[in-house]
Amino acid sequence: MKPGEDVLRRLLEDEEYKKAKDAFMRYLAAYKVIEQNLSLFDKMARCRDAGDFISAVYESIRVKDRILDRLVEEVKDGRIGVVFEYKSADELKKIFSVGQDHIEKLVELAREDPRVVGSFISASALAYAGLYEKGR
Repeated sequence: MKPGEDVLRRLLEDEEYKKAKDAFMRYLAAYKVIEQNLSLFDKMARCRDAGDFISAVYESIRVKDRILDRLVEEVKDGRIGVVFEYKSADELKKIFSVGQDHIEKLVELAREDPRVVGSFISASALAYAGLYEKGR
């Protein structure tokens, strides 16, 4: 098995890595809809080493509170749609939040193959259909 294939297998099959990948993917999907900044996804997909990956993660996470607050606001105002039901603003934030434990698991894999991790998570976030813009 090629090195990148093992990393990808763990992202897709290992429950801890899947949980981390899914949490970060949902957060990045919210980032995409709120920020309208695709350069972060390009940066993440081109990571050459773990340092590049961590830098891209930092760039996305440093605005986390603002992203989640605006997500709640724009969903409430009807500018963004969510394809599933949720009970409260806090629950919506929790669904799209990412934690330190998630980041640590992804960095662990990125140490082995940052390009596979960054490219796969970026592509997944860009393709995520759980959020959509309503007439921007």
